[in-house]
Amino acid sequence: MIVFKYKIIIFLIYFISLSGYCQIATYNQYPSLKPSHILDEKLTNISFAFSMRVLESDYDGPLIRLRRAGDNAEQDFGWGDNDIVDIAAINAWRGTNNVFVHTWYDQSGLNRHAIQTTLNRQPRFYPNSFPYFQGDGSNDHLTINTPNGIQDVTTNGDLGTVIGVMRATSKSQHTFGVLVNTNRWSSHVNWSDQNLYFDPGVCCNPTRSYNNNVNLNVWEVYSFIKTNTNSIARSGGVQRFNGTYINGRCTRTEDFAIGWATGNQPGNHATTSFNEFIMYRVDINTTEYEEIETNAITFWGL
Repeated sequence: MIVFKYKIIIFLIYFISLSGYCQIATYNQYPSLKPSHILDEKLTNISFAFSMRVLESDYDGPLIRLRRAGDNAEQDFGWGDNDIVDIAAINAWRGTNNVFVHTWYDQSGLNRHAIQTTLNRQPRFYPNSFPYFQGDGSNDHLTINTPNGIQDVTTNGDLGTVIGVMRATSKSQHTFGVLVNTNRWSSHVNWSDQNLYFDPGVCCNPTRSYNNNVNLNVWEVYSFIKTNTNSIARSGGVQRFNGTYINGRCTRTEDFAIGWATGNQPGNHATTSFNEFIMYRVDINTTEYEEIETNAITFWGL
């Protein structure tokens, strides 16, 4: 009799567990669980968010628009089951053609897409298992068009945060931002001396660079933060410099560029490779940028 009651209890537990499982599949029983994508709860003060993967769960647009070299046809591409841009679809569409980036879509909800409509200025896209694009170092770049340029994506040309997955190369190059002589908000990843530079305002601040030779032609996550008082550069989740900033803010109004710093030095286009690029108009807190860095390192296997 005891054994019979015991079997009934086991059966009821098993039945209840099955019923509970069905409910969990249909309803969100655990709203306190961590978000599915890294930017789900990190859109406050964001300027734009670009990636070769989906970053925000509510985003339902494409990740990238490509141009096929053979006939200049263009097409948008979303992501596959692995959250990465659909490489299989891209390769099926392009055949043996090279492809180039027309639009890198902004996932922030602000529709600040990075665009290049001039054909010979579009960086080449590489549809590998680790997808990326890279400019030719001559004139390739993407531009984020906003009414007041760099002033809109930073706090009035001063505060800001950039977190990107990039591959450093060696060239006298402006990797992103705006730059007109010494008035700039930009970075070099790397300059020809193998140093990485970050200039979030009038150049040149005493603390602005570190030697990044070890990361030449290596994929890494980089962070650049300008606070009220300091400029900070990080790579691989490690702080490389953090120094008092003593110069003035950037007063330019040119549009922010990726693969160049929009301004008066066209000879300094970049050969830096790009996979992910997120920007905030403020100096987000340490916990937030470390979480984004760690997520990128884990997801991309850096």
